Amino acid sequence: MSKKIFSAQDWENVPSEIQQAHTPSIVPIYNKVEDDVESVVREIERRAIDIAPHYKDWVELGFALVDGLGENGREYYHRISRFYPTYQREETDKQYTHCLQSKGQGITIRSFFHLANQAGILLASFNKERLSILPNIQNGKTGKWIKSEEELPAFPECVFEHLPPFLNEVVNNSISVDDRDTILIGAIVCLSVCFHNVCGVYDERIVYPNLYLFVVADAGMGKGALTLCRELVAPINCHLHELSKRLEQEYKEAMNTYIKGKKIDGMTMPVEPPMRMLVIPANSSASSFLKILGDNDGIGLLFESEGDTLSQTLKSDYGNYSDVLRKAFHHELVSLSRRKDREYCEVTNPRVSVALAGTPEQVRRLIPDAENGLMSRFCFYIIRFKRGIRNVFATSDISQSKNAMFKLLGDKFCHLYEEFVRQGNYSFSLPFDLQEHFIEYLSRVNEECCDEVDNRMQGVVRRMGLIAYRIMMVLTAVRHLENVFHESSSSDETVQLICHEFDYSIAMSICDTLLYHAVFVYQNMSGNQSKRFNTATLETGVYARRNALYNMLPDTFTKKDYDAAVLTLGENGSTANKWIEAFIKDGKLSRIEQGKYRKIF
Repeated sequence: MSKKIFSAQDWENVPSEIQQAHTPSIVPIYNKVEDDVESVVREIERRAIDIAPHYKDWVELGFALVDGLGENGREYYHRISRFYPTYQREETDKQYTHCLQSKGQGITIRSFFHLANQAGILLASFNKERLSILPNIQNGKTGKWIKSEEELPAFPECVFEHLPPFLNEVVNNSISVDDRDTILIGAIVCLSVCFHNVCGVYDERIVYPNLYLFVVADAGMGKGALTLCRELVAPINCHLHELSKRLEQEYKEAMNTYIKGKKIDGMTMPVEPPMRMLVIPANSSASSFLKILGDNDGIGLLFESEGDTLSQTLKSDYGNYSDVLRKAFHHELVSLSRRKDREYCEVTNPRVSVALAGTPEQVRRLIPDAENGLMSRFCFYIIRFKRGIRNVFATSDISQSKNAMFKLLGDKFCHLYEEFVRQGNYSFSLPFDLQEHFIEYLSRVNEECCDEVDNRMQGVVRRMGLIAYRIMMVLTAVRHLENVFHESSSSDETVQLICHEFDYSIAMSICDTLLYHAVFVYQNMSGNQSKRFNTATLETGVYARRNALYNMLPDTFTKKDYDAAVLTLGENGSTANKWIEAFIKDGKLSRIEQGKYRKIF
């Protein structure tokens, strides 16, 4: 395995003077934990997959096995590592010894299960009672969820291995591999508005698949890939526009007839037809937005490739319907009353989806702070900076352009969608074993995020649970599209849709990634000094605790002084050890020599 050997000294967890060889002892463990690991490792071997293809993951895997199994985890490390193309037993052995000698890094055995799950090992398929380690949070702060922009993860490969056929076609027509994530989440969000006849029960309330998305990137960094996703629903939108034109023409003809013959007894004035559309302009006024929703049974997609368009509309007197979007996310009744024009609009059961793209500054204009309710309702996906120019002349054939390919996909979806709607209404549900796994996962993540960031993260995590459930609904509905022509059903019947393990696993992996991005946005909104979002400084959560520790330290100090300050504050030692590098990165500390530091003022 040609992965750089990790040095425990670099992590500052042991004094530099300790150089003598250490003979690890066999750590007594509960057989239950080893049984859990054995079950998952057997599945890894059966599939012959590498769950730690990157050096960082490989190191984390070693620490995780040391935490749960001690010396007994060495052979498991070999059994897992051997699927790396350049695996070497001696090098792997040396790495595991380094992990044993480091005395822990705040990484727990849970990281092993997390890596396995990311690689596509569906933990829910194992006996719940056997995998008792999953909800274990007793080790405290993990330092897991806070990432720099460069560290933000993309969707793992396992997400793309078992996609529903139609979505697989969509992502295979992405502009590039880098744009694949944007295309996938953008497609899921745009399609979510079309499944208005699919509902499920979440937290004892009826919910629909609608999702809110904000793709964030600097200018010219690939946000435009989201515009291709609009093509998937464009044919449906065009059909509705054509229907509106036809109804409007019929209305005008009927109105002319009425005007000419209004003296005839019994003749009634024609009623103005609804304005039918799927995609609602983001610069609509509040009253116009509600009227369009009312004309379309509460169904609509706000799609805008420039986030400023919506944020400017929300700031204007005539267009401030931020509260409407917040209520619509939970399908609550939305209404608007304007005394001046004696105008009143009301929409029951709104089913609105939102797809936006913009720069970090445009996010701040739309959502000024973390207290704004829109923050936790949106999925955020941040496109990381990547230097380079791709081949813009990959094809000169118009028929092979991405616009043309996505138009064909839109026509195909429209055809499948029409039959899907004709089948009637659909009821979505999760099997009981997946429900249990879902609750365990969400509980663990909530503890981790609240512990590492602050308690206000609970609102983000809770809504991420609802977002995950809605993504499962979309994936299940899209997978069902391929079967609608082979089934016969009365429109009076409700078709049962049961979530498949594949769709559950895909949705959970997507949301695991989205949560990292949400934490990053939340941290910036909460006041982390960031040039990216240009927000005011507000010390909260882990940052306040870091600064309290920093202020306790003398101008020059050793690792021993640092450990004493950590102990005084009652911080988790392994988490606080990572803060040294954070202080150096932030320009607050400089390393004088091994294990000795000086403050920078």
